[in-house]
Amino acid sequence: MIMASVNNFCHLCEEEDVSNVAVVLCADCETFLCKDCERHHSRNRASKGHQTITMDEYKKLPSFIADIKSRCEKHDEKYDFCCKFHGEPCCVKCIKDIHKDCRDLDPLVEVLKDIKNSAKVSNLDKEFNILLENFETVVKYLNLRTATLQENKTVCLKEIRNLRASINKHLDEIEKNIVDDLSVEYNKIKLKYDHLTSEMENKKKSIQNWQNDFSKMTLYATDLQIYVGLQYLEKLASEEVGYLLNFQRKGQPEEIRSGTKLSPDLKTFVNKIKTFGTAVIQSSPLSLELKTSDECQANISFPQFLTIDQITPTLKKRLTIPEQNITPKIFGCQILPNDNILILDKANKKLVLFSRDGENGETVFIFEDDPNDLCYIKGNLIAVSFHALFQIFLIDLSTKMITKTIEVDDSCFGIESNGKILIVKLLGGTKSVFTLDLDGNVLSTFKVPGSRTIRIALCKDRIVCTDWKDDLVSCYTNDGVLLWTHKHENICEPWGITVDKHGFIYVACKGNGRIIVLSEDGKKSRTILSTDNGIAEPVAINIDESSSTLLVTNCFNGVAFVFKI
Repeated sequence: MIMASVNNFCHLCEEEDVSNVAVVLCADCETFLCKDCERHHSRNRASKGHQTITMDEYKKLPSFIADIKSRCEKHDEKYDFCCKFHGEPCCVKCIKDIHKDCRDLDPLVEVLKDIKNSAKVSNLDKEFNILLENFETVVKYLNLRTATLQENKTVCLKEIRNLRASINKHLDEIEKNIVDDLSVEYNKIKLKYDHLTSEMENKKKSIQNWQNDFSKMTLYATDLQIYVGLQYLEKLASEEVGYLLNFQRKGQPEEIRSGTKLSPDLKTFVNKIKTFGTAVIQSSPLSLELKTSDECQANISFPQFLTIDQITPTLKKRLTIPEQNITPKIFGCQILPNDNILILDKANKKLVLFSRDGENGETVFIFEDDPNDLCYIKGNLIAVSFHALFQIFLIDLSTKMITKTIEVDDSCFGIESNGKILIVKLLGGTKSVFTLDLDGNVLSTFKVPGSRTIRIALCKDRIVCTDWKDDLVSCYTNDGVLLWTHKHENICEPWGITVDKHGFIYVACKGNGRIIVLSEDGKKSRTILSTDNGIAEPVAINIDESSSTLLVTNCFNGVAFVFKI
């Protein structure tokens, strides 16, 4: 922010060597104004729409909020736009210098509109409350473990003394040694708990301070200050969430368990015994449960985390579509809940079903037009898209009947479902992603850039898609906000896309016969299958989350592979 004079005098009056106390700050002009100047300022056509805050409000702002400027520091230009990808305001010159490749640039006035009442503000407030509650939970947990540590120490002492009472007075010195040993171990562990408790208390104080800053920010800051401040506070909150997750994965310091490792035949060899044993220190799995911002009332437990470098497919079986008059063209595939496998043959307009053992490829449906993609919905229900017909068929596999035909507005290619809704990628002139209910009613829609973005998959609460022409994999929110794009030299003509239970994204690259896996944040990728594994021009790919089974199909030779991840 601008630097105020010591007594906060009006800047306009100071230019005339007059010292009038300022009563407001114009955030747009970055100028302190006295009562008279503020009255003229509010009536002036050029400045009457500016946002002002009183000096009392200004003094209550946290320092990092007060330091936020309303003009670009690099170019000394007014902020006119906002880059949602980078989460920062930018001027016209910034767009040319820094954000020339960014696609998601919005007018700043639209971004700041009603920001104090936005979901972003309420979500961060909620996140701080959850963080504070989680740290309070951790502190209570550590205090409880300290008390348990004391109880276990008491049990150990009792056991040691009961044992001592049953043998000769000769063991007094030995008892002293084991008790001292126990005390040393107890003090070591207690020191660790005390250190952790102190650290958690400090974390609590930091959260409370941030909450206080957050509250003042939402009450007194300008819209721009709130926007930039939110980015800063969200980063702080994210770091503390990561700290808690890391704490929960690592577990806690050791504790003393009741019982000791005793030397054998104490009564027989009294004169030879030099010790009762040693204090046994054991770690136990962390039983602490913390809340998350997505489900405030739900407790979570954390499984072991799989890294992208640990993903190594193992071939289970190979499938081959029975010979036909026309060379197959596999455009869709699906692993069903009963481990049966569906293959969609575009060239022969067929739906082929393989049993779980990979035998008996049976044609279960023949279409009149070329199908493009398929997905499993629930029960015996699947969906098949037809780009030329502008239609989607819902098919009951048990009856082998079409139960519903859904009309869409353009050529439909990729299709996906979570059991409740359908996600459909339309190409043609629409180039949109549609969300439909199972009756065909449009729930939402958003545009996706790229002339050849054709296949999609659900990744938790997001949508990932492939653009085979530009060799891109992109990730969007459900309302169409671009989160990230990934481009790599090993990604060539990406088509099919699927997601496993860990959030890893698998992409079939038709151009170079590779299967690529991406991290959930789109920052890392690696090749896990290639032509060396028999992969040739793959288009369709699917993974069964429950069994971690990966299905990869070659487009033109009728061969499919089933891998265990």
